[in-house]
Amino acid sequence: MEHVLIHGVTIIDGTGKSRFQGDISFDGDTITEVAPHIDPIGKTVINADGLVASPGFIDAHTHTDRKIFDNPLGDSKVMQGVTTDVTCHCGIGPFPAKQDRLKELTTYLNTLSGSLPSDGITWSDFAGFAAAVEKQQPGINLAMLVSHGALRIASVGLADRPATREELLMMQEMLDTSLQQGAWGMSTGLVYPPGSFADTKELITLAKVLAKHKAVYTSHIRGESATLGKSIEEAITIGRESGVKVLVSHLKAIGKPFWGQGLAALHRIEHAREEGVDIWADQYPYEATATSLLALTPGWAQDGGVNALLERLASPSLRPQLLEAIGKELHVRGGADRVKIAGLKSAANQQWVGKTMQDYATGRQLPVEEAVCQLLTEENATVSAVYFSLGEQDLEGIIKSPNVAVGSDGQAMNPQRDQKESVHPRSYGTFPRVLGRFVREKGMLTLETAISKMTSLPASIYRIPNRGLIKPGYKADLTLFDPETVIDRAEFGTPHQYPVGIPYVVINGTLAVSQSCLTGNGRGSILRKQR
Repeated sequence: MEHVLIHGVTIIDGTGKSRFQGDISFDGDTITEVAPHIDPIGKTVINADGLVASPGFIDAHTHTDRKIFDNPLGDSKVMQGVTTDVTCHCGIGPFPAKQDRLKELTTYLNTLSGSLPSDGITWSDFAGFAAAVEKQQPGINLAMLVSHGALRIASVGLADRPATREELLMMQEMLDTSLQQGAWGMSTGLVYPPGSFADTKELITLAKVLAKHKAVYTSHIRGESATLGKSIEEAITIGRESGVKVLVSHLKAIGKPFWGQGLAALHRIEHAREEGVDIWADQYPYEATATSLLALTPGWAQDGGVNALLERLASPSLRPQLLEAIGKELHVRGGADRVKIAGLKSAANQQWVGKTMQDYATGRQLPVEEAVCQLLTEENATVSAVYFSLGEQDLEGIIKSPNVAVGSDGQAMNPQRDQKESVHPRSYGTFPRVLGRFVREKGMLTLETAISKMTSLPASIYRIPNRGLIKPGYKADLTLFDPETVIDRAEFGTPHQYPVGIPYVVINGTLAVSQSCLTGNGRGSILRKQR
């Protein structure tokens, strides 16, 4: 598109200030004017009466990094108004990579769905992976983080032990290289091996590298149930000791016995901010989580990687310990009937996708703990699951905070290509769900506050320039929606459903969505942090 005018629209500019009526013009990929009235002569006009224009939504927490090879347009994200995905979260990402550890890295990546290029992993750092993604001509902007899990695999491997001085130095050097190339920070997944094998000292050391680059430390913290408070304290300590900006990922409390602790964690984060620690959080608006079925197994069982885990699952001497640990975790998460099988690799087990672990256990005539072991064994430990284990009190209390960004924890999906996966609906519905259910229906947030949590707040946290506001000189990333009808349609039983009420999405000045349909013309870019 050339010079475009969005006419007669209600503008919520991302600052949190009150809405106003006006026009927006952009030329190429840049907003040129925002005013009550702009001369339409020489411009392509989009009449937007009854619609709200906001900055394009910035998804603060995603796993689109490899899924972009399956769905280069970023389909499910763009259709819900997202123009930028911040990705490679939870310590799970495809870089850095060492050639002699590619097998371990590939196995680690398989805990989430997504593909690799036909020639596999050919890169070693951010620059190499970004170049591979650019060949796909992505239809959405991507801001990438360095994966701590990949750092550890490249230096230490999958062993449950502290890094040596030399290994830690190697991690620092690899992290520094990717940050110099334009990565936006580092993500950790301290509940997942090998991230869970790192001690706080290691994390502080790496966080000091991040602080030097004014990059962000994001963390799926070490525990989100019984050890939630202790895990929040570790994140605060890392921020205080290193000077890094900290973002706590998908803030929540898992398990009915711990409902209410999510709000306590939010209050502790807010108090730490008052003490001078630069710490924030993100959240998705659902009462269910999604991750690997491996989350039911203890960390010690995963020392050495998947093959070592499978050996332990088959060990008669270790079986009682494993079954006891799995049973305890199932209890915390509400039982086997609240764990839904979302994705399996083998054709033989596809009938269980969308069913609960209780269904699987009953069908196989096994105790549920034994059923978990059997399914992991049959699927080579590659099983994704949805856990219905969060409480409304925490969800609604946290979502009200203006210091908590919106992050889906989802991926860019496509209803046709991904229909065999019974995924969490957040990949399709996070942002319209906030607007439709929590703003319009429940009145928990003003529209202005919700928009700032989706736009300027994540841009500010990650220090992404020229995005997150409707302002001359900023990039023309814009989402136009109907505040009276916008809503998510994706359900847990039927997750592959696009939302309604978002007729236009502009990415870098190009219409990615028009008349509520993907145009196929979206032109995203790999965003690189400037030194």
